[in-house]
Amino acid sequence: MQISLHEHFENYINECLYVRRLRPASIKSSKDAYKQFLKIVPEITCLSDVSPELVTVFFKRLQERERIVGKDKIRKGVKDATVAHYANRLKTFFQWLKQHRHINDNPFETLKLPKPVFVDKRALSGEDIKKIMGAVVQGASNSFLLRRDISIIGILTFCGIRRNELVSLEVRDIDLYGGYICVRPETSKSKRFRKIPINPYLKMHLIEYLDERKKRGCKTEFLFVSNLGDRPLTLHGLKHWVERIRKSSGVKLHLHRFRHTFATNLAMQDVGVIKIQKLMGHSGIAMTQTYLRSVRTEDLQDDINKLSFENLA
Repeated sequence: MQISLHEHFENYINECLYVRRLRPASIKSSKDAYKQFLKIVPEITCLSDVSPELVTVFFKRLQERERIVGKDKIRKGVKDATVAHYANRLKTFFQWLKQHRHINDNPFETLKLPKPVFVDKRALSGEDIKKIMGAVVQGASNSFLLRRDISIIGILTFCGIRRNELVSLEVRDIDLYGGYICVRPETSKSKRFRKIPINPYLKMHLIEYLDERKKRGCKTEFLFVSNLGDRPLTLHGLKHWVERIRKSSGVKLHLHRFRHTFATNLAMQDVGVIKIQKLMGHSGIAMTQTYLRSVRTEDLQDDINKLSFENLA
């Protein structure tokens, strides 16, 4: 009996889960792309239905479909980044089918995908950070929450870690004597171990927070503790935390903007891209460079002013 496309996909996901040990977020992204693919091209029910022509139909319908965004607002079309995202997720699945000899050719393999051009400023400004800190101070109902939330802002701003890495931090990962924060492979998107030096400002606030933790009698090994008890701050709790700060500060905030802020400010301090890549845990420079798009032309004026006929190389 012929195996259905869905059964092949389930086998692929199982391999990603239990053999390749991909992160839950990556698994979800692949599932969402596959679900959208079948929804937009319902005539595909088995492997023999898939062809380069139908793949093109998928992207055509994706571009032409109307969808509701926000409150009764109808929008049509998708960004280049969205096209690239779906193509890369689906391409990986069909490449797996080819490697396992379920198909002879990968219909996504010959696609010439658009290269997304990012022009929006993602980094937070100094004024944004001040507003966020003001919202934290005003919103803290006790000393413990104040110290915790300032430490969270500090780690996000001065370490540039991801949200999963943040909630996975344990007390043992903070080495105040050595002066670094450890991101363990099992909590990192790149599956790589990395150390991030602790900024002096951050170190001061971490010491104060750890002291508050001790006074509160926290026993959990996780660094950041929920206000509801001696248990770790979860991604769900972090989401509500961001929503509260966004509302009270007036800053259009999501946690990944801190990561852009970290990279951009390092670049502004003349830190080389190789060092920034290492600190951020990227596998390649190309990804790091997408985080530096917030460096403005006007930010380079002082560097241009340093040039003269006398100092040209």
